[in-house]
Amino acid sequence: MSKVKIEVILKTNDCNSMEEYNALLNNNKLIYQEKEFKTTLTIDKKFTMKRESAEYLFYLEFEANKCTNGYCMIKNYNKRINLDILTDYIIIEKELLILKYKIITTEQEVIYRLNLLKK
Repeated sequence: MSKVKIEVILKTNDCNSMEEYNALLNNNKLIYQEKEFKTTLTIDKKFTMKRESAEYLFYLEFEANKCTNGYCMIKNYNKRINLDILTDYIIIEKELLILKYKIITTEQEVIYRLNLLKK
């Protein structure tokens, strides 16, 4: 695994943020630690995002122009909430990832942009 620096821009219905993180990159997997969440992106046969904290585990699958499934696990209650995700588009380039999706279950629209920064 190689260490990289990334910039994550997140736009949602009620939030706009931009943060830089140190991340680990290994072929098809990128892992970084936010304040409360450890985020793992995997690009393989499926494109997935796993965000885990002490209280929650979010697992989302994305496929451009399709509705896919994911879930939110509330750990303290051992409760799983299924999520329907509609992915508008996925752009993957050498140092850029842009993902636009909507969690239909919660009406949350998201634009997620990740840039690999120069060292």
